[in-house]
Amino acid sequence: MSIGYKLVVVGFILYFNGISCTPLSEVNRIIHLVNSIPKHSWKAGINFNPSLLTNVSRLMGVLPRNKLSEKDTLLTYDSPVGSEPLPESYDVTQTWSECKSVVSIRDQSNCGSCWALSTASAFSDRLCIASNMDFNIVLSGEYINSCCNGKCGDGCNGGHPEKAWKYIKKNGLCTGGEYNSNEGCQPYSIFPCPRNSNSCSKENEDTPQCYKNQCTNSIYEIPLSSDLYYATKVYSVKPKPEIIMNDIYKNGPVVAAMKVYEDFVQYKGGIYQYTAGASKGDHAVKIMGWGQDDGIDYWLCANTWGTSWGMRGMFKIRRGRNECGIENRITGGLPKV
Repeated sequence: MSIGYKLVVVGFILYFNGISCTPLSEVNRIIHLVNSIPKHSWKAGINFNPSLLTNVSRLMGVLPRNKLSEKDTLLTYDSPVGSEPLPESYDVTQTWSECKSVVSIRDQSNCGSCWALSTASAFSDRLCIASNMDFNIVLSGEYINSCCNGKCGDGCNGGHPEKAWKYIKKNGLCTGGEYNSNEGCQPYSIFPCPRNSNSCSKENEDTPQCYKNQCTNSIYEIPLSSDLYYATKVYSVKPKPEIIMNDIYKNGPVVAAMKVYEDFVQYKGGIYQYTAGASKGDHAVKIMGWGQDDGIDYWLCANTWGTSWGMRGMFKIRRGRNECGIENRITGGLPKV
C-alpha cells in the first residue's frame, strides 16, 4: 500500500501530514520515526494492540471548552506564592507516597471517562494531603461518570472536568476503588480491557447506570449518604508554569486537559513532545510534579490507561511551552476537611 506524506523539519522535530496507511504500518512508522531522531527526548514502542487503534479516539473524553456555558466556567484562582522559591523538582508521588490515591493509576478501559477519573483522582489526592492523611481513601470516578452524566457531559462519551469539579462541590463524591477491588462505596465497574491484546469484550463501553442513593459494593458498610466528600472551592489555574507549580506544591495534583496525537499513544519513556501523527482528541490527566532532564523542563503526569502504558502509567511532557495545550486548561479544587 502506498504511503503519501509531506515532511516538514522544525528544529529537531519532524512532522508528517497527509498519511494514508493501515493502523499497524502507521504505528510502526511513528515508532521508527521517533526512535530514529538523534538525541530525541523520548522513546516510542507498542502500547496498544493494533486492532484497538482504530477506536483510540474513544479514550479522549474531554469535551471542548467552547461548549461550556458561562455559568459552567470556573473562576481563576491565584494560589498565593510563598516567600520561599519553589524547588527545581517536585514529585507528589514521592512526597505523599503513603496516600493510596497518589500512587494508584486509574484505568478508564474502553470508556471516555478520563475527565471523571482524573478529577476524582486529583480530589482524592488533595483530600489526603489537606487532611495530612487522616482521609487516606480513593474516591469514585464511577460516581462522577455515571451520576453526572447529562450534567457534566455524556459519561463514556466524554465530559468537562470543570463541571466534574462543580459536581463535587455541590453533590459530594463517594469512595470507590478500581475494578473488582471491593474498595469503597462505588468501585469502577468497567473491566480493564488489556490494550496490548485483542481480548476486549466490546469496542465501546456504555456509561454505567447511576446509583445516586446507594453503594454498588455490597460488602461496604457505610451508606452512601454518609460517604460523601465535598470541595469548598473549585477553580481554574492561570496557564503560567510558575502558578501551576505553586498550586501543585501547595494543594496537590491538578487536572490538565491536553491534546493527544497518534505518537503519544505509543509513548514509552522520556520527555514527550509532539513528533508525528494526527490529533485523536482531548484527554484529561493529572499533573503530579515537575523537573528537568538533560536541560529540558518537564511535567510529571499520571494517565488513566492502566500501568501497562508508558512508564507504568506515568509520563513526562515538556514544560513551559504549553506542549499539546497541557498548560492551557488546568483545574483544581480545595477539599472540605
